[in-house]
Amino acid sequence: MKSYHIALVTSAELPNLFGGEQLLLPALEALGMKVSICVWDAPDLDWIKYDAIVIRCPWDYHEKLPAFLKWLQHLAQLQLKVVNDLDTLLWNLNKNYLFELQSAGLALIPSICLKPDDQRSLDELLAAMQTNEIVVKPVQSAGAWRTLRVQAGHTAKYENDFNQWRLEQDFLVQPFMPEIMQDGEWSLVFFDGEYSHALIKRAKPGDFRVQSDHGGSVEAMQASPELIAQAEKILRALPSMPCYARVDGVIRGGQFLLMELELLEPELFLELAPHAATLLAQAIIKRISV
Repeated sequence: MKSYHIALVTSAELPNLFGGEQLLLPALEALGMKVSICVWDAPDLDWIKYDAIVIRCPWDYHEKLPAFLKWLQHLAQLQLKVVNDLDTLLWNLNKNYLFELQSAGLALIPSICLKPDDQRSLDELLAAMQTNEIVVKPVQSAGAWRTLRVQAGHTAKYENDFNQWRLEQDFLVQPFMPEIMQDGEWSLVFFDGEYSHALIKRAKPGDFRVQSDHGGSVEAMQASPELIAQAEKILRALPSMPCYARVDGVIRGGQFLLMELELLEPELFLELAPHAATLLAQAIIKRISV
């Protein structure tokens, strides 16, 4: 097997990657690869010396979006191999991809895209979604950044912040799914279209955000064949199969409803499955060997 020099991309706040993502480095090295951990916006880093760029933990990208997009463009100009590929990253970077998947007949949580010139109030958005509770979040974000859970009769306390934020970018509006707090949010992880492992993310009591930096927890779970098939159907609808993918959603009435399809920089929870880091490493090498 040919040896490649692979850059695992992270952010300055996570110079050694994060949690289970750290398992990818020794898994690649065990397969004969040379691996460096690189901060995406480090000044004067010579990206051309790497055979491939693997996006892992640049979890500050949404706060530096113009710079991040410029960096992706730079990688394209250098004609470097990027995993996931650049077309997939750019498509997934904006949550408007959900409307494309919805148009393809896939089962998603109902959504509205709120553009800066859309002046509907939070009360009007609640009425439009025909619900007493909504979640609003930027179409380009991570880690529940600027994400609000808004209940009817309690909109006033959110108006000031939201009215400022909505001038800066598009927002996604969805009905709040109580299943998140009752049963948790499912995440199914795939490598090169093959199911690897699954987990349930749960929020801490009284919260709805399942991310660990908001007190959320994760538990390894074995997904049913029916659930795996529903997630696979979503991946097969894409123009090309991503090297890695995390399919997030909730189960309502036995049906999996897609919340988000994470193809840019998802935490893959490699620590929850003994085989996962090796499978991902093999998938990466397969992609960059083409």
